Amino acid sequence: MNRTFSHHGFYNKLKKHKISLAFQGMVSQEILSLIGLSLKRKSGDNEMLARRLFAIVVELAQNIYHYSADKAYSEKDKTNVGVGIITISESPDSYTVSSGNLIESSKGQRIKEKCDYINTLDAEALKQFYKEQRRLPKPEESKGANLGFIDLARKSSNPLKFSITPVSEQHSFFTLSVKIKKDSGE
Repeated sequence: MNRTFSHHGFYNKLKKHKISLAFQGMVSQEILSLIGLSLKRKSGDNEMLARRLFAIVVELAQNIYHYSADKAYSEKDKTNVGVGIITISESPDSYTVSSGNLIESSKGQRIKEKCDYINTLDAEALKQFYKEQRRLPKPEESKGANLGFIDLARKSSNPLKFSITPVSEQHSFFTLSVKIKKDSGE
């Protein structure tokens, strides 16, 4: 059976789910700049909301860049970088920024445990956990300060929604969604 990609079908799915931005591929500085401009226009006069949304997009993009198991060679960076997807959807009262990328299946349980734990914390406990984690030595396999998920929960003031879907013995697809209320930027 010959299946061809339907742009019309894709358009209708994006429209149905109120997805105003969808990007798939290597995340670059140029792409982040374009997303930033789009968010600034979309959030109108609420500059604080635009900044929070952009910070969430950047954090999700960094996770893809550093940790995706699907890699592509970046001429600009002269190295292999992660490939994934980022979407932004809108409801009347909030935005949801989501990302997805392949991960090594062996890392899935640790990611699940960390997200589950973060989701049990209130704002004050998140702040404390963030401070504790900053003081710890950087884990060997970490490319950053190991604060990304905590930062996402703090910036959004909402639980992290995530799923880990096995796609093969070696890989799973990790989806992470962060919701931010439109009135939370003021």
